[in-house]
Amino acid sequence: MSIKNKKIIGLTGMSGAGKSTACAVFDGMGFDIIDCDGICRIIVEKDKPCLKEIVKSFGESVLTESGELNRKIMAEKIFGSEEKRLMLNGIMYPYVSYVVIKSILNSKKDFAVLDAPTLFESGIDDICDDIVSVVADKKTVINRIVKRDGISEADAEKRLRSQHNKDFYISKSSYAAENNGSPEDFYKSLKEIAVRIKGDK
Repeated sequence: MSIKNKKIIGLTGMSGAGKSTACAVFDGMGFDIIDCDGICRIIVEKDKPCLKEIVKSFGESVLTESGELNRKIMAEKIFGSEEKRLMLNGIMYPYVSYVVIKSILNSKKDFAVLDAPTLFESGIDDICDDIVSVVADKKTVINRIVKRDGISEADAEKRLRSQHNKDFYISKSSYAAENNGSPEDFYKSLKEIAVRIKGDK
């Protein structure tokens, strides 16, 4: 879905696989980076219409005493319930899409990368022309998560179990950047993908 002759690329992948590095590479090659996680945080700020809709559907228990979204309670409410997760995504998606599209229209660049860890869950993949997933072997990402976040291997593995696996991301993507080797090999792979995307416009 090109918007105003701009090409939209969804960037997602496994925790610990190297999405931040991928964003830096794409940024350095002239792509505009749109932080979808940041947008999700902004649209549920206190008194925002999206937060009011969430409260209407899930109750005032999802608010803190100061009227902000209690993310822990919200997570507990949707945990294990596909119906409630879809309900929350259905509320947030129009707001996220609006801000994303507005950001794309305001961009002076021809290529926009949507940095979206929950690209598929949010439904924002619908507006993407290409999808790039950053993946790595399970043992590799567990080691990186442990080192990066200072948590145990068991907790890192638990986090991975709540996400899609490597094969899922590869099957859903136009391009998959594997990050199992050296940083140099990963950079090279990302740059090759960026060149191919630009060449296909």
